[in-house]
Amino acid sequence: MVRILIFASVALLVIIGIYLLKKATVFLPLMHNGEPDENKQFLHQFGVFYLILAAIGILVGMFNLKFFSLFYIFSLLVISAVFSIMFAKKIL
Repeated sequence: MVRILIFASVALLVIIGIYLLKKATVFLPLMHNGEPDENKQFLHQFGVFYLILAAIGILVGMFNLKFFSLFYIFSLLVISAVFSIMFAKKIL
C-alpha cells in the first residue's frame, strides 16, 4: 500500500516539476512581491527539487524499506509545506 502511494506521489511530482519548469510564466502574474526574474528562479528551483524528489522516490519505491519510505514521505511533506508557505508569501 505504501509502495502505491510512493509511486503515485512520484507521478505527481514529475508532473508538477515539469509544469513549474516549463510553464513558470503562468504563475508570474500571481506573484506581487519580488522581481520577475527572482520569481522565475524561485519556481525553477522548486521544479528541480520536485524532480529530484521524484527520482529519489523511484529508488525508495523499488527497495520498499519501511524506514526509508516513511522518511521519504516526511521529506516530501516538508518540501511541499516550505514551497506552499513561500509561494503564499509571494502572492500576498
